[in-house]
Amino acid sequence: MTSHDSDYRPSSRFGKLTGRRVLALFGGFFIIVFGMNGLMVFQALSTFDGVEVEGAYQKGRAYNHVLDRMEAQKKLGWTAAIEAAPLGGSGQRTSLTVSFADAAGAPLEHLAVHGTFWRPVTAGEDQRMALVETGPGTYAAVFDLTHAGNWLVRISAAGPNGETFIEEKRVFVRG
Repeated sequence: MTSHDSDYRPSSRFGKLTGRRVLALFGGFFIIVFGMNGLMVFQALSTFDGVEVEGAYQKGRAYNHVLDRMEAQKKLGWTAAIEAAPLGGSGQRTSLTVSFADAAGAPLEHLAVHGTFWRPVTAGEDQRMALVETGPGTYAAVFDLTHAGNWLVRISAAGPNGETFIEEKRVFVRG
């Protein structure tokens, strides 16, 4: 059989397959692969907040309990207004004031309130302190923070009947 008797006809739909075309297709394939990998690395690094958490697996498994506590807190109807203000002077003295109100807007008195300043990206600089009631529904404390910058303030309050309330707010402490 000779080549003249063959039914094979190369497709001309995409043009003739040459070495340059194969090189371009090969290069284009790797550009797409590396581009997608770069995009995924960027997304992974830009969404990681750097927060260090001990026992992350156990906390993840207990997340349904967290959801139950959040629902119970929502039913209480309590609100908290958190204010952090620098006091000046030496160091990073910061005043933390929290005002609590019930669902009707009345101040909540006689709560056991604790405040925590914690840095999202640095372990070991957290500060926790009990807040003192300074007026009806208003609680305050002064913290000596180690650095200026971005802090998270977490407030936890316990009512006289066992009610619990947790609120968190991001604050920026100026140096």
